[in-house]
Amino acid sequence: MNDARRAEGLTPLDWDASLEDVAYARAANLVANGYFDHYAPDGESAFSELSARGIRYRLAGENLARNNYPETKTVSAAFDGLMNSPGHRANILEARFSSVGVAAVRDGKMWIYVTVFLN
Repeated sequence: MNDARRAEGLTPLDWDASLEDVAYARAANLVANGYFDHYAPDGESAFSELSARGIRYRLAGENLARNNYPETKTVSAAFDGLMNSPGHRANILEARFSSVGVAAVRDGKMWIYVTVFLN
């Protein structure tokens, strides 16, 4: 992500442990409840997870990706897919975002990626 941001003249994102925790919680929710969407069947989201943890922000975003590529290709395939999606690319290249947390979890043969951005 930071290489893509640098190529666009943007400031790199700082890794944030609390955002990584939010991303892992979101990934666990996706797997446990068998859905793939920004909003859980009960309405939970990255935004409600941030709020529940008392994390304050001006702007937040979430990218989701999944694939069943081999371990040697799964990360690059997920990133390429996100960069080829206008909305996901916009999050990665959003100049107002300053920090990020990423989770990658395996559900059977499927890899699930959750990225949470914050300003």
